[in-house]
Amino acid sequence: MAVRGRWPRAIFYDSKTTLFDWGWSWKSAAEALVKKYGSTVDEQQFSQTWVRFFESHHRRTAFSQYTPVTETVTEALMDTFRAFGLPGSPDDVHAYTDLQQEVGLFPETESALQEQQDMDVKVWTYSDVERVYLDMYVSKFKAFRPDFVGSTEEAGFHKPNPLTYDWVLRQNGMYPRDVLFCAAPAFDVQGAMSAGLIAAWLQRPRTDGLLRNQAPSGRGIPPDYVIESLDDITEIIRANRGG
Repeated sequence: MAVRGRWPRAIFYDSKTTLFDWGWSWKSAAEALVKKYGSTVDEQQFSQTWVRFFESHHRRTAFSQYTPVTETVTEALMDTFRAFGLPGSPDDVHAYTDLQQEVGLFPETESALQEQQDMDVKVWTYSDVERVYLDMYVSKFKAFRPDFVGSTEEAGFHKPNPLTYDWVLRQNGMYPRDVLFCAAPAFDVQGAMSAGLIAAWLQRPRTDGLLRNQAPSGRGIPPDYVIESLDDITEIIRANRGG
């Protein structure tokens, strides 16, 4: 665990599902596609199945050749159509891609990141989407500007391959011991920890009071911190700087 002093020098954030409400675009696209094909399929079930297929395909690419995330989303969508017996086509992925420019921030994102930056901490955001979509998300900030914005498209390695986290560190001239990583997906937290980073696992409560994410399965390494808001990162910084 970090000691009091100048740690952390930087906060390394996952972007989608951590800073930006990326899940909204999946749910909205699923709703539109179910309606398009006049299906009685439950929209939530369609969305969850699509995401599961995506995660399965995406993990396979983590330790092989880089594949644009949109291609993986499309492949997962076709698997979902087949699973529910719907006559969809690859062009239907536009129901998802056309919504990316509307992906918004979580309520506390901008104020929390600005406060952290004002504490003389670098704030990075990094994503497993093509840079064009990441730039759309980042454009939602009103006044805050990240110190670093990067994507796996630029690194050439997908998460949770440790090489992708190493790439971000090298781009910024820092060592794992300098940085606190924060993400909502459990696999992302464990990937960062495998690269030597101290990590905070973000579990935002849902509107019903339950947590959005499930605990890591199996024998995964427990995160250094479990938090419910980006404001908790601010408190971690303050505690480790003696303030």
